[in-house]
Amino acid sequence: MKKLLLFGLLICSACVYSAQQSDANHAAEQYIRENLDPKGLQSIAFSPLEVHRYATALDSSLNYAHVSSDDKKKMEKYVDSENYQRPDLQPGNERDLYNIEHHKLTYYTLDYSFRIDSQGHKKLKRYHFELDTVFNVIKATDITYGRDTQTEH
Repeated sequence: MKKLLLFGLLICSACVYSAQQSDANHAAEQYIRENLDPKGLQSIAFSPLEVHRYATALDSSLNYAHVSSDDKKKMEKYVDSENYQRPDLQPGNERDLYNIEHHKLTYYTLDYSFRIDSQGHKKLKRYHFELDTVFNVIKATDITYGRDTQTEH
């Protein structure tokens, strides 16, 4: 019975991941269609969706004090102590603590390769996307020739 339950959980988590991947792929493709208006867009590949978290000033303090951001109790105790010692840091610490505890600092990245028709020639383009948790494009970077051109949305 336990093996069957474990197998069921693995299948469900794979479905959720593939749904997230599909939503992210659609958001990237839609962004290219709306903002570049390419002729003859042909999708080639999408990289796997990667989850990241923005770092805050509180993260640096917690790291220095050897407190894990996963340990809620220790983190709150540290913030209370720091706020007592440095009242000027309290607003930022409270905001960062709330954002860490409520997973508001999470974002996703994805690379998208596609071909477009440019004056009768097919060109291969690559873009790197940063997406928020509801798969809105935060930043799109043309990485066809390196990571130097940015377009913020």
